[in-house]
Amino acid sequence: MPKKNTAILSLAIVCFTLIVALALVRNDLCEVEYRNGTALFKAVLAYEVRD
Repeated sequence: MPKKNTAILSLAIVCFTLIVALALVRNDLCEVEYRNGTALFKAVLAYEVRD
């Protein structure tokens, strides 16, 4: 069982590190853009705040 917990903790640390690195580099985490020559792929996360 300790190996399973170590794997989960390692995965959590990697994910957290990626999110922090992206937050430092990018202005907006809700938009991802990929360009390949003339093709453009853009994914935008839309959300609405509810009261």
